[in-house]
Amino acid sequence: MRRAWGIVRTIALLAFALGAVMFALALVMDADLVRIADTVFSHYDLAKVIVAAREAWAGVLAAFGL
Repeated sequence: MRRAWGIVRTIALLAFALGAVMFALALVMDADLVRIADTVFSHYDLAKVIVAAREAWAGVLAAFGL
């Protein structure tokens, strides 16, 4: 199980690093951050995602009795 969590952690860190590199490249290439934010907010309801993540985390904690 420890090996599986190590793999999951590695993949998550690589995804985060790739996202950071892509964001840095966008800034270097003079990206319009307002346009990017408008696109993200028009396609995704981030408030709903945050609420769903909190409920999922509460469910995980309840399943383990914490």
